[in-house]
Parts: sequence; C-alpha cells; structure tokens
Amino acid sequence: MNKKLLVVSIAMTAICLTGCVTPPDESSPATESSSVAPGSSTETEADITNADLPRGVTTYTAADGTTHNLNRAEIFKASGVPHVNSQPENGKKQKLLVNPIRFQKDQSDNRDTIVADDALLQKITKAFTASDEELKQLAGSEIFSVQSFYEKSSFGKGAFDVVVLPCWVDYSGTPTEFRNAAKDGGGALASEYLKTWYNTEYNKTNHGLLGANWQYTWKDFDSDNDGFIDLVWNVYAYPQTENSTEFWWAYVTYTGDEPSFTSPNVQTLAFASTNFMTAKFNGYDTHTFIHETGHTYGVLDYYDYNNVWKPMGGVDYMDHNLGDHCAFTKFHYGWVNPWVIKEDMLEGGKVAEITLRTTTTSGDCLVLASPNYNMTAFDEFMMVELMGPHGLAERDYKSGYEGITKGYTVDGLRITHVDNRMWRNNHDEWISDPNDLGRNGGEVRNTNSHGGRAGNRLDMDFWPNADGTAKQYFTQLSLMDSSNIEQNWTNTPNFTADNGTLFKQGQRFNLGPKTAWAKTFMPSGTNLWNKAKTITGWDGLDKQRFTIDENCTFNYYLKVKSIVKDAEYGAVATIEIKLDN
Repeated sequence: MNKKLLVVSIAMTAICLTGCVTPPDESSPATESSSVAPGSSTETEADITNADLPRGVTTYTAADGTTHNLNRAEIFKASGVPHVNSQPENGKKQKLLVNPIRFQKDQSDNRDTIVADDALLQKITKAFTASDEELKQLAGSEIFSVQSFYEKSSFGKGAFDVVVLPCWVDYSGTPTEFRNAAKDGGGALASEYLKTWYNTEYNKTNHGLLGANWQYTWKDFDSDNDGFIDLVWNVYAYPQTENSTEFWWAYVTYTGDEPSFTSPNVQTLAFASTNFMTAKFNGYDTHTFIHETGHTYGVLDYYDYNNVWKPMGGVDYMDHNLGDHCAFTKFHYGWVNPWVIKEDMLEGGKVAEITLRTTTTSGDCLVLASPNYNMTAFDEFMMVELMGPHGLAERDYKSGYEGITKGYTVDGLRITHVDNRMWRNNHDEWISDPNDLGRNGGEVRNTNSHGGRAGNRLDMDFWPNADGTAKQYFTQLSLMDSSNIEQNWTNTPNFTADNGTLFKQGQRFNLGPKTAWAKTFMPSGTNLWNKAKTITGWDGLDKQRFTIDENCTFNYYLKVKSIVKDAEYGAVATIEIKLDN
C-alpha cells in the first residue's frame, strides 16, 4: 500500500456572509476569572457533571490479553503499513531525522535557483528544533518549530527528538537526473540515498562530514526497534511546482520496504522544498512542515481534493495549516480522552452541566455519542470543543495564514459531526469492535473529499434518496455551523469558518425536525445518524439497496450557559445538556 498525502496551499479570499445574527455575547466584554476546574458547577440542580462521565478509550486488548494504545498508527500497523506512532508505549520520544538534500547545479535549468548554503541549512535546523523564544526572534512572529509544536499539541505524548544533519547531503546529480532516477518518488529516492550516504560517512575517520562529535549511529533512529527509522524528513533545495500533483511538492509517503533489525530501513517519510519555509516569516515558516508531519501519524487531509465543499471551513492544521490540531485529531492520535455522554444517561429528565476549558491549552473536549457508540475515535459522534485565540492557535487565529481569513478570534464552542467508522474487507460494512481494529487494522469509510478520493464506493458513502441514488455524501468530520447561513461549507468551496461558526453564550444546538442544522448539515437531512443506514447490496455502481433504522436518532439538546475568560487556559465554557423531548 503506497499512498501519498499532499499538502494544499490555497489563497482564500474572505467572503461576506449575510444573514448572520450576532450572538448575544459577541459585543460584550468577557469577564476575567480564575482557573475553573472541570466538573465544577455554579448551580446545584445539575444531575450530571464532568466527574460523572466516562472518558473516551484510546486502548485495545490484544489476543494475548495485553493492553496497547489504539491510534491511527497502530491500526495501520495491523494492516501492514507502519506509520509514526502517535503515542509510543515505551515512553521514549521518537526520532525525527531531517535530511537536508541538495543537488549539483544545472546551469541550463532556469528553475534551479535556490542557494543551498550554510545560511539555508541553519534556517532548516532552527525551523525544526528552535525554542519558542528563539524562533519568535528569528521569524519575527509567534510561530513554533516542528519539535515544539508537537510537544505542545500532543501534551508530550507524541513528541519528537528532532535531529537535523549537521551538513548538506549532496546528491550526485542534477535535479533533473534525480527526478529521472526516482521511479518510486522523490521522497523514497532521497531516503534511500540518505541511508547509504549516512553509513558511508559514519564509518569514516571521525565520522566524515558528520564530525568527530556526532553521537548517533544509524540504528539510533529506530527508537522502538521495529526495523524502521522512526521518521525521515527530506528537505530538498529545489523549488516546488505550482501543482500539488507534480513531482516537486510536499507530501508524506511510505516505501513498502521490509524491516531490517541490523540496519533499519526507511518506511515513513516526508518530502518538501525549502521554499515552503523561506517564503515567509523571515525564512523560518514551519506551517507546511507541521502539516505534513501530522500526516506521518496517519491522519488524512480535511480539505476536499475535488474542491466542491469545505467541511472544516479551513480552520484546522490538517485543512489549511491553521492554528492547532482539532480535538478529533488528538483523540484519533490518543492524545486526549474526551468526556463521553450517552443519551441513556439523560433519561428521566436528567440534566448535565459540563465545563470545558480551551481545548488547545487543556485537551478538554466532549463526545455526544451515537447509539451503540464504542467509546473510541473510530465511530460516529459529535465532538464539542472550546475554541479561541489561545496557545498554539493564537497567532494564526488572530493574523491568518497564506491569505486565509483569520481563525476564531473570540471564544466559542465548535461542534463537529464525526463519522470515523472503519472497514476492512467490505466497504459496505464497518468495524465496531476496538479490539478487532487494534489487532487486525482497517481503513476509513469516509473522507472530506466530495464523492471520494479514489473512485466509486471508496471513502464516498452517502445518504440515499428513496430510489437508492446519492442524496448527500458523508464526511469524515464537518462543522455544525451555529449560524446556519445560506452560504456554508456544503455549497461553496470558498467558505471559510469564522467567529459566527462557533456557539456562544446563550446559543443552543439540537437536531429537531425544524432545525436548519439537521436539514443542512446532516446527510440524512434529519436527526438520523449516518449509521442508521445499512447497505444490503448494490444495483450497478451508483444505486444502493439499504435499510434504515428510524430509531437511530440524535436527541440531545445543548445550551451554552456561559463562556468566561481564564487566566491559565484562555477560557472556560459551561454547557447544559439534556434530551430534546
């Protein structure tokens, strides 16, 4: 399996969204408060608080009875395609080896313009390893190195020990000759070349170009001893093309090589031009490298490859390189364990009062579970998280990136519909058992590309019309926009999420029959979950046979009681949840 995940860099023009109603607290100054602990309640009538809720599960039980982390990398590994482990069980930081590769100059190539000197090598080193304060001074802005970003975003669970080679790796040919030789792609050839180069230099007197003080053997970059280098980042000194489907671009891929425990092979690798770094922020722009590193853990792009709609509205690191990873991504990776509420907990008129601190600074988030929810990130649910310009997201949300409208500059709840169910042998079915997923692996049923990425019936499930033809395609995750505006992510690729997307104090959310949320944003056009549909067969390639479970409905009623500023976490929200009777 050799898949390639591409970064996109699209300049978006801000559009005026009409018909919005200003949320009640939009123009009111927020009040300062001290840190509010999750589970605290300002009223005594709540039947359920955070302390009463179970947490989402990020483990599975192996056939031998042992417990292991359940994340995207582990599921891929079970399927035979190892990725970088987003949560190493041995507690060791994984090695990220940066390979700065340059080529022989081709005077006849008018694109061969990058000067690969010591100054550029220093920029690469700082972009991957610098402290926050150092990179802020160098870049002139509050951005983060790859190493610092993943330390913070993962709350330490998916952190890297980044090692940048102390010199350029000189390829023995021009960029054109390199491309002609790269039968399996540029990243694969650069990684193969690196392994030979590295071992040759290391075995020389004083470790050759690596230097006498160089402390790493090649095997040291396989921290989990699985026969593969943890991660190789190939940063090439040649301009990228303007087309993301071309050879010279930024992507993550996999070699398909077999493991070697004596001399580890490269399996997971990334490939990007130095130009992605040097165009902005005084030459230290890390956004593309952070985005692509996100793919190495196994998560997909959240933008639409077919450019028909925009399910996350651009405001996410795996959409348009903005802010931080969302709560779903972090749950997917095992970095957070959201509180989970199920409908049966609220029966008998019970009311839950839940507090959430800003997700990017605390990891707090809440799952509104679908029927028969399996407690993992690999099912269907609503994810609730508190957004705002804090922590990793502050600079991007306030200032924007790549011409994209700013992120969320006020505090508010983001609610996303997640359908991250997985399949193995039959796309029409899905795997509900987390132990089965961990042991045997699987692949996602849905992506955010309208109609699917790879042809009919592959990651393109849909809610059917009465005749079985497509009504609305499913997404892996998508916004439940608080504003319900006529122009939204479902009908325009130019939509960009903004403050009006978030749920503010006094606003409510439910999927009753008269709500625009159900009609607009649920594929069924009702309060039926996607899993209410079971595919029983096909008539040709474009018409399904199916059954519908009319009892598989969303019956929550959520109200934002308050959102207040918080000195430690940025903000704290209090929300009320009950059944929508």
